[in-house]
Amino acid sequence: MSVQFIAKFLKQPIIIVGMITAILFQVFFSLIWITGYDHVTDRVDQLPIAIVNEDGAAGQLITDGIAGSLKFQTDKKLTLNEAKDALEKREIRMIINIPQGFTSMIHDPSQSANIRYFVNESNPQMVTNVMETAANQITMAVNAQTSKTALEQTLIQMNLPESQVQQIKDSTSDHIISDVQITHPATNFSQMMVPLMFITASFTGAMFLSMSLNNASINLSGQIGKWQRLTARFMIMGGVSLIVSVIGASMIYGLGIRSSLGFMAMWMFEFLILLISMTVAQLSMLLLGEAGAWLNVGLLSLQMVSSGATIPREVLSPFYIWIGQFFPAQYAVDGMMDLIIGGSGLWLDVLALIYIGVICTLLSVILTTIRRDLKPTRERANLSANV
Repeated sequence: MSVQFIAKFLKQPIIIVGMITAILFQVFFSLIWITGYDHVTDRVDQLPIAIVNEDGAAGQLITDGIAGSLKFQTDKKLTLNEAKDALEKREIRMIINIPQGFTSMIHDPSQSANIRYFVNESNPQMVTNVMETAANQITMAVNAQTSKTALEQTLIQMNLPESQVQQIKDSTSDHIISDVQITHPATNFSQMMVPLMFITASFTGAMFLSMSLNNASINLSGQIGKWQRLTARFMIMGGVSLIVSVIGASMIYGLGIRSSLGFMAMWMFEFLILLISMTVAQLSMLLLGEAGAWLNVGLLSLQMVSSGATIPREVLSPFYIWIGQFFPAQYAVDGMMDLIIGGSGLWLDVLALIYIGVICTLLSVILTTIRRDLKPTRERANLSANV
């Protein structure tokens, strides 16, 4: 008897859909996550940094020695202010600064020679770890052997006695130190997880709402015109986004996470993220019908990998670096980091999200235009009223 009951369950289309969905979750997540993170550590050399020399020609020899020993993408053309601006915008991941007078301090045993490093913690945790480790290794290398040749050439140009040159070279290992300056320090690890949490929750919620709206639209197709149904979808998405964003921002604030621009800024940014996520998820349903839900599963996984929430985008597989720019998660993560940890690029992320929303809305309108609509009939209206 139990076998017959199970057989009846398995004959239900909704059970088949559920089984396919469970399989596709495994397929999409395995395929996207493994290929996206494949050989990530081998691409650490794609992380960009800036080396700023403020010590003139003498410092240039040391700068060239450091740049030649690094595996990162290095930019030596920026001024310190330009480099700080790029660091703020996450265009570079660290600044190495050779300050004015560095070379003269090297051969003065009474002074400490500092190499300054600027690291922005409003980044994926991997960036901070890699850059702080690199800073220590660079200073150790300068102290030991990496820049000995450049230093010797500099001292020879000063026409110092050989004995004094050797004494200065031997003393450098004792007083070249790292001065690591943290921009936007993350005081709580939970701050680093909020962007990933929010994009995951936002798009997952958008997936389920889009499925419900699609089913409701199908059920009402014989009673309400296609344009009224599309308008209703957008109005419901706007209302739900407003309510959910208030709850989400209040929860984050209630759990001790603060926004650098205040509660209203976080609320409105979360509202925008939710609305755009729903617009993207709805487009999948309009494009493929009920099968659009499966496409949304793939888009969820794709955005989690390409967003840059867990590791910097520069080290991802090239395909994911390229495709991530077309979806909201990348801009949602950057904006949330700006709000919660610190940064100045929020308005660029807002504009990018609005742009994505406008494009998806236009595509939704185009799909609705070319789709044939079922004309409302008196019989369908009466049947719906009776139900």
